[in-house]
Amino acid sequence: MPKTKAKSNGVVAFRKSLLTKQQEMLDSYMRDRAAGVDSSDDAIQDLADKAASAYSKELNFSLSDADRHVLVRIEEALERLEEGEFGVCTNCNAKIGEKRLKAIPWTPFCIDCAEMSENGMLHE
Repeated sequence: MPKTKAKSNGVVAFRKSLLTKQQEMLDSYMRDRAAGVDSSDDAIQDLADKAASAYSKELNFSLSDADRHVLVRIEEALERLEEGEFGVCTNCNAKIGEKRLKAIPWTPFCIDCAEMSENGMLHE
């Protein structure tokens, strides 16, 4: 089945939503990065403080992996907007529901393919 081009009056709204989310994530990254640089492990910290500090840093780094994944998805969604293929599932070419796009505008999948992906049944 050939890809169909999704046409929507809401394309401008989706672009704005994607760009806003992208900027929020980049701003958050810069704040976290600055906080990581500013936090110092002074010799006066006791063992518990050092452990808590290491845990916080590890948590921030693990969250950044998920954030990087979302940022990549946002870039891909912006590319699909440019190509006129936004709102079309990249797996099965079905139209992605409007409610799903409003909730997760960077999603590449319709609800059925997203479920398959989450269950490990779809290779991305």
